Amino acid sequence: MADTILIILTILLVYIYLGYPVILGALAILFPRKHRLDEGYEPALTLIISCRNEEQVISAKLENSLHLDYPQDKLDIVVVSDCSSDDTDRIVAGFADRGVRLVRQDERKGKTAGLNAALGRVSSEVVVFSDANAMYDRFALRRLVRHFADDRVGYVVGYARYESTFETCAGTSEGLYWNMEVKMKEWESAFSSVVGGDGAIYAIRGGLYEPLRETDINDFVNPLQIVARGYRGIFDREAWCSEKPAGQFQKEFARKVRIVNRSFNGLLRVPGACNPIKAGRFAWQLISHKLLRWFSPFIILAHFILTITMHLEEPAQPLPLIFTILYFLAALLAFAGCWRNNKSRALFYFPYYLALMNIASAAGILIRLRGKVITTWDTVRENSSPVNRMINFTPLVLLVIITACLLRFVQWFGLNLFFLHASSIILFLVLAYTYLGYPLAVAGLAKLRPVRTKRDERFLPEVTLLIVAYNEGAAIESKLLNCLGLDYPPHLLRIVVASDGSTDSTEAITLSFKDRGIQLRAYPENRGKIAALNDAMEGIASDIVVFSDASVLYHPQAIRKLVRHFFDPRVGAVSGKVILQNEGVSYGPAEKQYYCIEHFVQEKEGVTGTVIGADGAMYAIRRSLFTPPPFATINDDFTISMNIARNGYLVLHDREALGYEKNLAEIGKEFRRKVRIIAGGMQYLLSGVALPRPSQRMLWFKFVSHKVLRWFSGVMTMMLLVILLVLSRNDSNSLNTWMLYSLYASMLIAAVGHVAPATRRITPIGLLHYLFVLKFATLVGCYLGLSGRQKVTWKSL
Repeated sequence: MADTILIILTILLVYIYLGYPVILGALAILFPRKHRLDEGYEPALTLIISCRNEEQVISAKLENSLHLDYPQDKLDIVVVSDCSSDDTDRIVAGFADRGVRLVRQDERKGKTAGLNAALGRVSSEVVVFSDANAMYDRFALRRLVRHFADDRVGYVVGYARYESTFETCAGTSEGLYWNMEVKMKEWESAFSSVVGGDGAIYAIRGGLYEPLRETDINDFVNPLQIVARGYRGIFDREAWCSEKPAGQFQKEFARKVRIVNRSFNGLLRVPGACNPIKAGRFAWQLISHKLLRWFSPFIILAHFILTITMHLEEPAQPLPLIFTILYFLAALLAFAGCWRNNKSRALFYFPYYLALMNIASAAGILIRLRGKVITTWDTVRENSSPVNRMINFTPLVLLVIITACLLRFVQWFGLNLFFLHASSIILFLVLAYTYLGYPLAVAGLAKLRPVRTKRDERFLPEVTLLIVAYNEGAAIESKLLNCLGLDYPPHLLRIVVASDGSTDSTEAITLSFKDRGIQLRAYPENRGKIAALNDAMEGIASDIVVFSDASVLYHPQAIRKLVRHFFDPRVGAVSGKVILQNEGVSYGPAEKQYYCIEHFVQEKEGVTGTVIGADGAMYAIRRSLFTPPPFATINDDFTISMNIARNGYLVLHDREALGYEKNLAEIGKEFRRKVRIIAGGMQYLLSGVALPRPSQRMLWFKFVSHKVLRWFSGVMTMMLLVILLVLSRNDSNSLNTWMLYSLYASMLIAAVGHVAPATRRITPIGLLHYLFVLKFATLVGCYLGLSGRQKVTWKSL
């Protein structure tokens, strides 16, 4: 049964990517459908140009449109602005005396809403839709409208030529893929109707436009509606325009997600187009070219899972073995392409592009199945879409495929025990590297590759000290008195307290300091720290912002020590050193030793140019580099500082910028705090917000070594324990026995520390207890973070 399903899925995938184009090409040659052309046909025509924030290209587009070879008395040009926030509308208004009309949406509603508004003011026989970056050939309009001489033609799609496709790997991949698509459009047009329009250049009969929903993608839904009414759609390669491709994998990925999401939504709106009784040949084309292509990632996933899991207890079978090898090679090439995409050859970057497009299709479909349609849009010249961040999952997906294939090879070729032995050693070494090897490695890097920066003790920029607080009534007065005693010019220091819906005396105490210059931003609802922080930052314009917790008291020189580094324009953020005063808690000595190592690592990372994650209790940034993290962000300090590092700025550590924090929370509260931090780390990985760029190899090295490995240390410890237990029953050796009993002993000592708190003062017991508490916290944090169960709102400890 499994073999049959695998063969069926294989045939289906071959049909989608190879069979359909071959069959379609043959049918187009054997059974073409002719239609009438009239080169002299000149109907009244409206050219509608959709735009949002296109100040870079709109002037050139309008000049191009005004010089097209078409009778000026029959040509009307309308620009639809989707609430542009740049100079687009002003530039368009400058063309009013040349007959160009502007239709502006005062609220950002999306491209389709704008077209609905514009079409309500248009009465021409033919409407041509265009994008602002699409520059038309002089005769493009004539070549489009000549087809409407045939009454059976309802829409005509032109040819969007991509310029400069070979400047980047992304552009080259996009160009290669698009050339294949164009050939299929020609065959579809010859055999029946071209599937879908092209937002850059396509025309319809004015009377066939039906007002669309804001969630519809106009150049796909409108052609479907026209075909459902019995008209044809024609593709004309001679009616062409030129436009630049996205040119970046990230932008092309985001564009693909949006197109698939909205097109699938459109298909659900016009299901009759898939009915062969109503749509004839077109229904077969629509299902084969679009619907199956959109769902191909899920077919590939089912095919891959079946390939990897079938015949688990049997020797390698030819078919699964061949497919596993193919998956392994394809994923390996794509994985190499995603890290070398600016310099790699087509052998690497095209597999990576195909992987991206499949993941983008899956994302678009899943977003729609969850009931969401991406209505608003970003041009390829913008880079603000949150969908862009989903591209960061691609390397992880490829790595999973590679790992699964390797595990299958191991199982097939009888290397099970060897693999388990090797895995146990690797896991042990990785854990040792996480806590011992990386501190030594980063210390070596600090010696070999220090980053020299300029600093000036006399540099005194305007600073805002921002304290985000929730129910800090017990600490806020001491904190504010501490702030007022800082050694920094008062006229250059502004102190702001943002209260996140505090219900105790926090706000009343803060207001009592109003006459001493301290400002209160009181937010009535407890929404989470990041919401209050983002809102407070909107009203801050100082050069430097220092973030602080209410429980941390600064050394008088702390602000001066932090800001002196910003004399160097390369510096984007500086983290201070917060010393814990925890003599009153049972695990205090162990925590001090742990943070002694942590401060050592941060200091050495700072010497090499980037601290991985600033200390939220005490760090400073340039205000101009602040990017508001998403509303649900848990680890705001980590996300903000990593985003600054991602943008190429230095993130330093200053051990002389001191803060002091009393920790009176016993181990239960400390455990919950660590769980929240780990859950925030998982959220950070899943969201992809501010992950290092592929080209930032040093930043990736430090990020993975310092944070990712620690976040997953509990999982790795559990894996090591399970593997060692399996080996102890089957094929143990002295090394495995030593590791197993060492792990047993460590767990036993940690358990002693847990049940007898007084013993935590003994260094080995305290350290092992604290370490295993952290490991257990990583397990719980991983679960809460990956499942999305960690709350964003916070509690004061």
